[in-house]
Amino acid sequence: MKFGVFYNPMVPKYPDRNDWMPGQEQQAFREMIEQIRFADSLGFDYAFLGEHHFTAEYAHNTATEVLLGALSQVTKNIRLGTGITHSSHGNPIRIAERIATADQLTEGRVEFGFGSGSPMEIAPFLGEQAELRRERAAAAGQIAADILGSPGVWPGVENEFFNFPAVDVIPKSFQKPHPPLWTSMSAPGQVRDAASRGLGALMLTIGGAEMVANEVKLYWETLQSGEVKPVGKGINPAVLSFASGLIAPTDELADERAREGLEFFGFGLTGGSTANIGAPDHHLYNAFLDFKAGKGDIREGKGFPPMFLAMGAQFADLPGQIMCGVDKAREMARQLEATNVDGLLINQKFGWTKHEHIMESLELWGTQIIPEFRERHAAHEEWRKKQLDKIDLPVVTSI
Repeated sequence: MKFGVFYNPMVPKYPDRNDWMPGQEQQAFREMIEQIRFADSLGFDYAFLGEHHFTAEYAHNTATEVLLGALSQVTKNIRLGTGITHSSHGNPIRIAERIATADQLTEGRVEFGFGSGSPMEIAPFLGEQAELRRERAAAAGQIAADILGSPGVWPGVENEFFNFPAVDVIPKSFQKPHPPLWTSMSAPGQVRDAASRGLGALMLTIGGAEMVANEVKLYWETLQSGEVKPVGKGINPAVLSFASGLIAPTDELADERAREGLEFFGFGLTGGSTANIGAPDHHLYNAFLDFKAGKGDIREGKGFPPMFLAMGAQFADLPGQIMCGVDKAREMARQLEATNVDGLLINQKFGWTKHEHIMESLELWGTQIIPEFRERHAAHEEWRKKQLDKIDLPVVTSI
């Protein structure tokens, strides 16, 4: 099993301020870059960065490829991915240009994830067409992948959403035929769609190892069904599981350092971040504090399912979250390893979590947990080979 980090960098406002402190956003970016540089030095395999828009405080990563460019200059081995680029509202030629540029800067360390994004984030870009965001995202992702896989002049396309002539899109991707392709999912069963298109799956771990095992099984069954139509020049047969949390020398210290931040992240993830998009007085952290104190919930009446809201209230204690010492984290990783998932991505930048605590958590993972799994990775590769022997399709992957 491989390991990576995942970032939707949170930048909460202070309770008594309507705006961020001078330099606060810049500090968040600089700390994130330093954390990923450190993860690279520790032997982490992946760093995936999400993309979000208009989600103040919750996720300040509107320009993921710019961040990948910065990371390309301070890292050497870690693979850098978009998890995911919003292809729903993007120009696919521009997306391909940015991904290829990042791939050149990293000398072939880019992973290209794409997808639709949430309705409330996409609506300001697409208006009434936001209802077709999934279809448009799939069409744009297909075009971007075709461009990245075209060695010369791309022949152009005409479909429901796009009409482009033949053009020579530059630069070309460093990796041949193109970077590995991914998409993300937030609900059980969505891995079937990813596998049917030959895409790697980035999925939440909030249901724990049992849920991951079911999803991995469904993913590989779909890949082996004979009904796969790859988006790219080959399939990226891979499932990476995403968990939020922080580890520390003791369980108690991890809880002290991470609990409020995880609760805040869960509140944002389950509707808080999009409930008041565009409201001039929106203050996510204050809304979270009100929710914690029983003074109201900005998510109510906004169309979010009751189960979704309940999940946000219990987020820090869901089975797939990590908030513990080394021994418990190692055991959780072993349980995930037993599911045959290909890797674990860890999100540690939430709420007011301190930079030094994130750095300590990374060091604990890198020195006390990951080495054990490196020793057993050959066994996982053998398992993957047996699965791939049942599939007659080319493979484009970094796993």
